[in-house]
Amino acid sequence: MTGGVPTPAARRPRPRAVVLGAGIAGLTAAHELAERGFQVTVYERRLDERTGGDHPVVKLGGLAASQFATAGGGRARLRPFPGRSGATPPGRAVAGEHGFRLFPAYYLHIWDLLQQIPCYVPSGTDRDGRTVWRPTGRTVMDNVRRVISAATTLPGKPSLIFSRAAPRSAAELVTTAGQLGELGFTPADVQTFLGRLARYVTTSPPRRAAELANRSAYDFFTADGCTYTPATEALMLEMPKVLAAFDSRWGDARTNLNTYLQLLLHLDRGEGKADGVLDGPTTEAWFDHWYRHLTALGVRFVPGEVRELEPPRAGGNLPPHRRPRVTAVLADGTRITPDYLVVAVDAPTAERITGTLRRAGTGGAVAGLDGFTTSLAPPKSPLQASAERPAGRRDPYAMSETGRVPWDRFQTLTGIQFYFDTEFQLVRGHVYYSGTEWHLSSINQRAMWAERPELARDGFVSVLSVDIGDFNTPSGVNGKAARDCTTDELAAEVWRQISDALTSGLAGGAGMGRAPSSAPDGNTAGPPETRLPTPAWYALDRYLVLADDPDGNGRPVRNEAPYLVPVVGDWDNRPEGEPWNPNGTSWMTRPTEERRREDLERRHTWRAGHGGYPMHHNSVVLAGTWTRTFTRMTSMEAACESARHAVNALLDHYIWVESGGTDPRDDTALDWRFPFDFLDQGYSGPVRQPTPAGDYCYVFDLEDREPLDARGPRNLDGECYLAGLPHPLAALSALSAPTLPTLPVPPTGGQPLPSPEDYTSHLLTYLQAWRQYLEQATHWPAPPPPAAPPSATTPPSPPSPTFPTAPPSPTFPTAPPSPPDPPDPTACGDPPASETPPAPEATGTPARRPGSAFRAARLPSPPVTRASAASLYSVPAPSESASPDGDEAPRPTIPPLPGYELIRPVHDLGR
Repeated sequence: MTGGVPTPAARRPRPRAVVLGAGIAGLTAAHELAERGFQVTVYERRLDERTGGDHPVVKLGGLAASQFATAGGGRARLRPFPGRSGATPPGRAVAGEHGFRLFPAYYLHIWDLLQQIPCYVPSGTDRDGRTVWRPTGRTVMDNVRRVISAATTLPGKPSLIFSRAAPRSAAELVTTAGQLGELGFTPADVQTFLGRLARYVTTSPPRRAAELANRSAYDFFTADGCTYTPATEALMLEMPKVLAAFDSRWGDARTNLNTYLQLLLHLDRGEGKADGVLDGPTTEAWFDHWYRHLTALGVRFVPGEVRELEPPRAGGNLPPHRRPRVTAVLADGTRITPDYLVVAVDAPTAERITGTLRRAGTGGAVAGLDGFTTSLAPPKSPLQASAERPAGRRDPYAMSETGRVPWDRFQTLTGIQFYFDTEFQLVRGHVYYSGTEWHLSSINQRAMWAERPELARDGFVSVLSVDIGDFNTPSGVNGKAARDCTTDELAAEVWRQISDALTSGLAGGAGMGRAPSSAPDGNTAGPPETRLPTPAWYALDRYLVLADDPDGNGRPVRNEAPYLVPVVGDWDNRPEGEPWNPNGTSWMTRPTEERRREDLERRHTWRAGHGGYPMHHNSVVLAGTWTRTFTRMTSMEAACESARHAVNALLDHYIWVESGGTDPRDDTALDWRFPFDFLDQGYSGPVRQPTPAGDYCYVFDLEDREPLDARGPRNLDGECYLAGLPHPLAALSALSAPTLPTLPVPPTGGQPLPSPEDYTSHLLTYLQAWRQYLEQATHWPAPPPPAAPPSATTPPSPPSPTFPTAPPSPTFPTAPPSPPDPPDPTACGDPPASETPPAPEATGTPARRPGSAFRAARLPSPPVTRASAASLYSVPAPSESASPDGDEAPRPTIPPLPGYELIRPVHDLGR
């Protein structure tokens, strides 16, 4: 226990925390620290560009902030659309975005955060004439609009509208299934795809970390002879690029599949959640309210840019917890030495300002930043040996040096807004323009706004916000990549690709670069401009810096917001510091006690005994989308999560210092008991783990939201992995396996393909069959049967609407046949190998976290012992550690690195 540790609010003087950066990570850290009694000051170099009114002095929100443009000039100025005339300039600045805002339903940290920010309204003025703001009973969560529609264009075919919610009727279900057939999926494609998903969700997190780090998503889905029709394979390669600038051939399988699974499984959870967008420009609907709430909590905002962080120059003879702290030197020479510094700037800036700390021998995440943004990308492949890589450094903002190869960890993902002086909504949701060279997607923001633009006041009526996912592929019309176009060329080409994609399905249409031709009825379909309005104005993302041009029409030469993408083999290159789950439901790694002592004395780095982000020189902790998070992909969710990890590390360090250095923070959780699946309640969770300094920030592991029926096989695989054995399904496929569910192959003109909800139901049934077989093979006691998931034949639970039975589905065995038939050797699967891979080298028995965190009222099947796991393997099976080019990739040891130990989950909560 740590009796006598004062809360930050009770300490005199109260501890001071400085946050560098006012993006989502910085604001989240400031919010959480202020609520726990710290005195918080936020430094941000960018100023709010709005004039008049009661606005923050600094720009809040980072990449998520709205960009206010005028027709008079400036880097984000409003420009007339090329060739368009007659548009009246807006009378005030118009709001644009770096890229459109989307809150996927599977987010947890952002949804939880939005509920903590009250909406404020003006309530008179003070003596100095300044507006007084008061909180209301509404929160920013109330400013989020549900988006249940999504659309995709198809080259040469009609565009399709899909629902991001459960079907409301049998007719909607059947027609949705029929539309999926238009995408080119066949029953065989679906069967193969579900088989690979089943393999993934039954793979334990440590095996995912070790064996899928060097494997791309595309290689995982096509492993072991799995093949797809050309249309399906093309979609597998294209859609990740459209969604988040992922590349299936080079993006790591774990990040890609985690994201895809959450998007898919959301449809089956029956939570009533949906994807969301804000009901106004991001800054006005979110960040202005956040600013007012943070100032009410006592947070100060100061314009300023940090030049460097200086290490302390003395104090080495003091006890570790009393050693002096880091000084931040601002660009104007101001020096500040607070109790804590949260570095929440972009990755290139973080690497630059921590250089002096690295030269002083600082380890941890500070050391891991060396070259993270400035190292040259490997010219051959992401797995190119270090000795063969170029040794030079680069400017991470220069577009001529960054993102030139698809496996560069930093790419350009940016946006452009088109403003129309007439009503133009297109789709009330997101549109993915399949087949476009620059992998475009968009949303019509105006349709979601509570305060609609007015032509007389704003100069526009509608706005279409477009994300450009590929800056390297040349256009099929002007022959230029986006990076090589002037701003006018870029705007014209983006609109040309959108227009062609929307009209390519028209009979005789001119879409996708074709000339107009006669339709079957003899009529000629005109060019796209006969179908769509022409934009009046456009604004390009201000983070793109243009080459000098007298007319302001230069090409982009610098990208001040390089976008970090997941690349095979690159996760361990992120700055050190594993995400830590206070609820104890995740597999995690932590430094051994010996390594922690060594880091503290030799590398000026402290870590809590339970793991988590490191603290440097008793004061510096890092946060940002470029750190390691459970979210894994660059997003608002990752920014929020990383800040919460940083604050949790700061709280642990504060307690360690206030305890006189006696509390190592290795056993921190209370023991709660509650029903399975109860920790995640849709938008948040019911439990917060306390500390003497205040609650830990709410953190949730995305991989805890996977299907319950996969947990038993996944737990078994964890034990097999620790025993040096391959995946259970790999071994069982070489012996005997259950008759797995198969999707029907409809006759010509027969039953359409299942809808997305059916995919989820089939996947869960597939997993149930494997679970039943594994229970029989390992003599597990069968747990109580879980509640049936919503499916086409089982009405979902409220609040989701019910719908009648869909077309007939295949029947699945309720238990594996005895004896089961051997698997078809020609089917896609894992063939037997000639030898068993060696057991991974271990530095000791994987440690369990001391103490207990949660124990569910209903636990999944008990984990198997190493002996019972090994008994499954009378026939050797292969390891899935092959690299993308087919060579065997080196398998990490257990623990993953010398000086680290692997921690099993204390409690298994499922989703």
